[in-house]
Amino acid sequence: MDLYKRQKTLKLDLKQSVTIVGVGGIGYWVAKFLAMAGIEKIWVFDFDVIEIHNLNRLDLPERFIGMNKADVIKQVIKELRPEATVYAMPFKFNDNHEPRTDWLIDCTDRFKAQQENQKIAHKQGMKYVKAGYDGEQFSIHNSVAEWGDADDGYVTIPSYVVPAVLIASMTVAKVLKYKDSEMVSSIKGIFKSTRI
Repeated sequence: MDLYKRQKTLKLDLKQSVTIVGVGGIGYWVAKFLAMAGIEKIWVFDFDVIEIHNLNRLDLPERFIGMNKADVIKQVIKELRPEATVYAMPFKFNDNHEPRTDWLIDCTDRFKAQQENQKIAHKQGMKYVKAGYDGEQFSIHNSVAEWGDADDGYVTIPSYVVPAVLIASMTVAKVLKYKDSEMVSSIKGIFKSTRI
């Protein structure tokens, strides 16, 4: 049985490696969807743990509460795609880490961290993409989020599974096929879009 038979005509670029920084709402799904598509080498960085409020956007049972997010997504991927190599890094990504992958997908919440991640990606020769949302507004860009905050304080934003999965799906499409494309919109704006 050929698992990827139906996607062969799409000419997806599966011979890539990816680093994902932040595997909460968006990053979790990016890692999972990339592995499901056939990407075999994935690094995931996150020092945070699963909390009850994360479960409104992650398909996890409550038994994962308190576990490190990077370790959790590694477990999930290994169940789905045992052939994938996933490196779970349960700490903050910084310049000392050198995964030297093709992509750095930044799914972090803090503006200063995004700026640093972008700098590291460029220094190490990785393509950088920031995937994020602010409530129902979202962007998938080749540079840091436009809504950065100078004081870099953490802000709790409204979230649920739809924006997380939608942005993750579009980010995966960018990595696999539409490398130069970027997107800025809102959930409502997508529904208003006209057919191309």
